[in-house]
Amino acid sequence: MKRTATLLGSLSLVALLAIGCKSEAPAPAEEPTAAVESLPSEEPVAETASADPMAFKPAAKGGTLVVGQTQEPETLYSLGGSMLAASHVLNGIYDGPIEGMDYDFQPVILESLPKLENEGATMEMVSVEAGQQYVDAEKQEVVTATAKVDNLPQLMVTFKMKPGLKWQDGTPVTAADSVFAQKLTCDPDTATSKYTCERTTKYEAVDDVTVVWQGMPGFTDQTYFTNFYSPLPRHQTNAAGVKMEEVPAADISKDETFTRKPLSFGPFQIEEWVAGESIKLVRNENYWRASEGLPFLDEVIFKIIPDSASLVAAMKSGEVDVGTQTGLDLDQFDALTEAETAGEIVNHFVVGTAWEHIDFNHQPLDDSPAVGACKEFRQAVGYGTDRQAMVDTIQKGKTKVQDTLVPDTHWAFPPADTLTTYGYDVAKAQGLLEGLGFTDSDADGIREASKDITCTVTTGLDGATKDQVIKQGTKLEMTLNTTKGNKMREDATLLFQANMKDIGVGINLEYQEGAVLFGDGPDGTLYGRKFDLGQFAWLTGVQPPTSLYWCSEIPSEENSWAGQNETGWCNPDYDQVAKQADNTLKRAEALPMYHEAQKMFTDNLPVLPLFARVKVMATAPDLVNVNPNPTVNSETWNIESWGYAEARPTQ
Repeated sequence: MKRTATLLGSLSLVALLAIGCKSEAPAPAEEPTAAVESLPSEEPVAETASADPMAFKPAAKGGTLVVGQTQEPETLYSLGGSMLAASHVLNGIYDGPIEGMDYDFQPVILESLPKLENEGATMEMVSVEAGQQYVDAEKQEVVTATAKVDNLPQLMVTFKMKPGLKWQDGTPVTAADSVFAQKLTCDPDTATSKYTCERTTKYEAVDDVTVVWQGMPGFTDQTYFTNFYSPLPRHQTNAAGVKMEEVPAADISKDETFTRKPLSFGPFQIEEWVAGESIKLVRNENYWRASEGLPFLDEVIFKIIPDSASLVAAMKSGEVDVGTQTGLDLDQFDALTEAETAGEIVNHFVVGTAWEHIDFNHQPLDDSPAVGACKEFRQAVGYGTDRQAMVDTIQKGKTKVQDTLVPDTHWAFPPADTLTTYGYDVAKAQGLLEGLGFTDSDADGIREASKDITCTVTTGLDGATKDQVIKQGTKLEMTLNTTKGNKMREDATLLFQANMKDIGVGINLEYQEGAVLFGDGPDGTLYGRKFDLGQFAWLTGVQPPTSLYWCSEIPSEENSWAGQNETGWCNPDYDQVAKQADNTLKRAEALPMYHEAQKMFTDNLPVLPLFARVKVMATAPDLVNVNPNPTVNSETWNIESWGYAEARPTQ
C-alpha cells in the first residue's frame, strides 16, 4: 500500500505510518522526563502528586512481569513494521526518543525540544535558483524552481541527546547512531514514509551528542522540533560478524540478529524469543536511568496467548499480570468487569486516538450513482444516524460521539458554535431527503429519485466542477463496505443499517478482507473509489489530520493511487486554510485556521465521524505506574517505571 497517513483497518491495527506523514515517532512538552530523587527501598513509597505526565512513583525492586497478548510480533526491527504487538516489546528496549502524550510532546532522551522560542532552532530567509528544489507553501509539495525564488523560510534545528546513553554492551549511544537511523529510514529499500526525508537537506552529527537537521527551503514543518531519528546500533554484528551499518537496508529486515535480538539502550534487553510462545526481556544493567532506580522489574515476559477468553482466564488466575489491547477489547467487557469486582484485576478503559467514520464516495470510478456527491444526502445520513446509541452499546459508554477530525480534548478542537453538529433527528433527516427529491412513491420503505437529481462536485484545486446526475427512479439503496471479522464494526454497521431504514435508505452490508478493502487503486474497493459507503478508522495525533482530505490526496492515476482521500471530496477553500495552518510554525497562530478548516469539514460532511475507539487494558491489582495515555498507542510506553507495590520474587 502507499497510504501516507495512519490507517486503522481493523482492531489489529492495520497501521501504515504516522498522521502528519512523519516517518519518525512523535514527541511531547518542554521539560525532561521526571525522575525519582533517590533509589527506592524495598518497601513502596506513597505517591507524590505531580502534573508532569512523565512522573512516576517508586515501586518495590525486582520481580517478573508477565504481559499477555494474542498477537506475536513479526519483527523487532524498529523500521521493519508497525505492529502494535511489536511496539509493546520495543518500548522495553528503546526509550522515546520523544513521546506524544495528551496531544502534546515530551522529550525522553533529548535535553529539550529545540524550538525557535528557546533558540534550539533558527529560521533564515533564503533564495533558490532555477533547477533547485524547494517546498511550495500552497501545494505543500516539493517542486523544482523554473526561475529564481526569493524569501523562502529555511529551518535549522539542533538536537542534543542526554548524556550517559549506552547500548546494553556498554557502547555509548551517539549522534552518529541517529544519523545512521536517518539514513536507513530514508533508504528506498526501507518500507517507511519518505515525507520528511524528501524535505530534508541535512541531517548531520556535530559531536557525540548533537545532531543538526535542516529542512528544504519553504518547508516550515509545524513539528520541526520532533524531526529526530531514534538511534540504531550501527556497531551491532550479525552471525557472520558483519556490522549493521555495513549491511544493505534491504537485508537488515531479513537478518534474525537485527529482527529478533536488536541491541537495547532502554530499560530491558532481549534474552530469548521462543517463536509462538514468548519473548523474554531482562534488566539492562547499562540503562542510562539506573541511578533513578529504574527499571524496577527484573524481567518482563511477553507471553503469546491463543485468544482473548484465554487471556482473561490467565489474568484471573494470576498467570498473567497485564493484558494489552492486542488481546483485549470491549467484547470482554462483562468478564473484565466481573473480574475487577472480584478484586482479581484492575481495568483501564482509555479513549484512544483511533476514530471510526463512515465515508461517502463523492466521485465513484465505477457505474454507481454518485449519491454521496449530494451534500443534503450526507447531512441527512448524519442526522439519521444514532451515534450515541453506538457509543452506549458498542463502546459501553466509555467514549463520546466525535463530530470532527479531533476529539473535544484535543488542543485544536474548535469552540462549540464553530462546528455544524448532527444530533440524532429522524424528522430532519427525512425532510432533507424529501427536499433533495427522494420520495417513497411505491411505499416499499426505500426512497427513490422522483426526478433527475443533479449534485455538483469540485474535481481539483483549479475549481473545476463536474455534475453528478442521479437518474429519476434510482433507488436510494447503497452498499456499506467494511472489514471482515471485526465484531465492533459488524455491530456498528447493523445499527447504521437499522437507522437508515427508518429514513428510507436501504443499506446492504458487505464485509471484506483488509487486502481487498484497502487495496491500492484502481482495484481496491476504497482507494479504487468503487464503493458507496465505507467504514474504517484513522488515527488523530498531536497534529490535526486535516491533510487527509486535501484535493491532492484523492487517489488517482496521477498520484499512482497513493492518496488517502478516497472520498473524492475536494474543496479548494478547505485546502487553502488547512495547508496554511500546517505551514504556520506557531500553534497559537495556526489555531484559528484549524478551526476554520473544521468548520468547512463539518458543514460539508465528506465523512461522518462516529466515535473514538476505547483502548482496553487490564492489570494485576498490585502493579503500579501503569498509565495508558490517549495519544500513546502502546500502553507499555513507560514500562521502565512499572513495578509491584510489594516485592515479588523473580521467576
